[in-house]
Amino acid sequence: MEKELSSCDFHLHSHPDKILFRHLSNVGDKSISISREKNLSLEKFGIDENTFSEIAFLIGVCHDFGKGTKYFQRYLFETDPSVQRSLKNKKEYHHGLISAIFTYYILEKYVNSLNDKNVLEYIPTIGYLIVKRHHGNLKDAEDEIRELIDEDVLEIIDLQIKSLKVSELKTVYKKLFEEYDFSFDIDTFCNEYRSIAGEILKNRRKFAKLLKGEQFTGYYLITLTLYSILINSDKIDASSIDVSSEIEISSELVDNYKVEKGFQNNESIMNKVRNEIYDEVTESIDNLDLDKKIYSISVPTGSGKTLTSLSFALKLNARLKEEKKIKAKIIYSLPFLSIIDQNYDVFEDVFKTVENATPSEDVLLKHHHLADIFYRTQDDEEFEGLKSLFLIEGWNSEIIVTTFVQFFHTIVSNKNRSLRKFHTIANSIVILDEVQSVPHKYWLLLKQIISGFAEYFNTYFIFVTATQPLIFDPENGEITELVKNKDKYFREFDRVKLEINLNPMNLDEFKEIIESEVKEKPDKDFLFVFNTIKSSLNIYKHLKDLKLKNSDYYYLSTNIVPKERLNRIKKIKKKSEKRKIIVSTQLIEAGVDIDVDIVYRDFATIDSINQVSGRCNRNSSKKYQGQVNIVVLKDERKEYHRYIYSSFLIDKTKEVLKESPSEIYEKDLLLLNNNYFRKVKDTSSEDESKELLSYINELKFKTLTSDFRLIDDKAGYEKIDVFVEKDEEAIGIWKDYLLIKSLKNPLDKKEKFLAIRKKFNEYIISVSKKEFPCEELEDLNIGYIPFEQIKHYYDPDTGFVFELKPTLMCD
Repeated sequence: MEKELSSCDFHLHSHPDKILFRHLSNVGDKSISISREKNLSLEKFGIDENTFSEIAFLIGVCHDFGKGTKYFQRYLFETDPSVQRSLKNKKEYHHGLISAIFTYYILEKYVNSLNDKNVLEYIPTIGYLIVKRHHGNLKDAEDEIRELIDEDVLEIIDLQIKSLKVSELKTVYKKLFEEYDFSFDIDTFCNEYRSIAGEILKNRRKFAKLLKGEQFTGYYLITLTLYSILINSDKIDASSIDVSSEIEISSELVDNYKVEKGFQNNESIMNKVRNEIYDEVTESIDNLDLDKKIYSISVPTGSGKTLTSLSFALKLNARLKEEKKIKAKIIYSLPFLSIIDQNYDVFEDVFKTVENATPSEDVLLKHHHLADIFYRTQDDEEFEGLKSLFLIEGWNSEIIVTTFVQFFHTIVSNKNRSLRKFHTIANSIVILDEVQSVPHKYWLLLKQIISGFAEYFNTYFIFVTATQPLIFDPENGEITELVKNKDKYFREFDRVKLEINLNPMNLDEFKEIIESEVKEKPDKDFLFVFNTIKSSLNIYKHLKDLKLKNSDYYYLSTNIVPKERLNRIKKIKKKSEKRKIIVSTQLIEAGVDIDVDIVYRDFATIDSINQVSGRCNRNSSKKYQGQVNIVVLKDERKEYHRYIYSSFLIDKTKEVLKESPSEIYEKDLLLLNNNYFRKVKDTSSEDESKELLSYINELKFKTLTSDFRLIDDKAGYEKIDVFVEKDEEAIGIWKDYLLIKSLKNPLDKKEKFLAIRKKFNEYIISVSKKEFPCEELEDLNIGYIPFEQIKHYYDPDTGFVFELKPTLMCD
């Protein structure tokens, strides 16, 4: 709603260049605009879509009430940076708590004006929590309220109330609330703020009892959605960066791509199956029950699930728009960086081929720490640096390709920066590719959150994998399988044979076996996958020392800088006259599109065994079956898999394998996987998920985030990021980094670093602190291996050198 104003009517500012009234109005309007775009189902909470939008608006216009003090205004216009910094540290110059109390007051007046006020009685407290932390990370709800017990805190509020520019605030809120039919009075608030604070405190136990008793994720989802809408609206207005345009992506985009590429005309066995799966999934859209919102695409590895899932999502989006007035984003999330770029490139090629143009970032966005910091719109408006990062982190795009870490640490988080995009997940279509990589201890937790998004926020989820974990149980109708004939497709494939040897052997014994085989089969490509970097290095050096003719050797692990890892994967995927011998850790498994003849895999869980099998005879191009050999390797202490995997998962894997023949064929893998995940589900402890769920349901945001780790480093040792100055480009990047570090202005420093961040991170490896020869670790920001000493610390072939070496000075 546009309000006629004269700037001379107002003197209070929210920012040096912005009047407080205008900022509050803009944030309120943006909040109501975002919320009205959402199709929600919050009837259980007594909230219809109009009420939700009004709550979002009221939070938006109240969030900076506390900027109306003389303290904040003095801080805002202080010209001496050192003085301003000192003022910022004084509590009377803060505005979060007083604004939160005012928000509670206004929301209580609003709720009392509604007919169904009892159902909404928790909304004022939620508003208090949201506004109190709109400039920081969320803390546990009880702790945030308990702060009001502190008399010192209330005395700060006393000072702030006395310093309020009441007359102007009356004018501001009279205008902001002119369309709302509830009574409020700034003078009353100023006189009764202590009793209002007392009411918040008094209701704390009732609110905590409600949350603890119901144990219901809905309150968490509503709180974070409203919080996300507020901080996103606030940051958009403060930054004056807002891009929004109507972008239409054809539901037939992938269909047209397949025609252009001639995939439909390729009669190979693989393409025949890929086309059958594609047609079955995409044609299911017409008869799909849209009230069911959790789907799975369970198909063998290498059967085209990337294009199939994208096409299904585009077609689902078209139906949702037509029938439910939902315009959905598509969020495509994967577990590993090694496949993010690969799948993004496929999507980009779809647009380039069909539309003859590279898609702009508001159409197709890649979001991870190695991605470019650049954002271009369809209208050719370009952003760089902090502005670009702002748009990227807000997921201001139609299709977002991102990591599991980004996605899951958004839906399970207390971090302001992460939660800014939380509201975008409502009404989205979320594709979770290779979802079997989610740790089983979090299955129940994620099931509850995903179910809440589906039920209350009309978010649709597609689980894509060859090894479907039982996060949702198909036998109970919790998930809808889109590939009805999946048993048939698994039976049709006969690409590989697995041989399982559960007798442990040491590396010397293993070397004898593989040495004879690589010599006897000079025309075969080999892939060796190990559980630890040190065992992989040992075997790689042994194979390399054989100096086999007509053979190219490739080593892959996180020991190698990311830039080189990606280059090696590209080389491996290219056809070559020479045979390939590849030694890798687990990073090669999920989704990396390579194709070899023979695989050796150190013992792992069933899902990992299945994934590595997908790298063998992947395209069914061999005239014979590929061979996958599973062995159990050990050092002098224990089996290597014990360093990586939980004993529980290993034991379940062994149980399943002992029930199977020693030779397993691809057609057997579906049953093998199903048996494994059923055993995991039926016998695993849900204690960790239940504890985290209790934190979620009781709004213990800080406790939750400190305990949730999607990637669990089983090794348990502390790591350090190290910049490896391995070539001329790295030398230049490091010089730029040092220059940036010397800058005094924090914003300049951040802006400049963003310009080099992608290339900088391409030379970063993460190693154990005990392995890195560096002094003064207490003050360490990042480790550094200079070019002059590179030969002592980093091997161009195998990466970081673990052997004892001289001590480096760290940055």
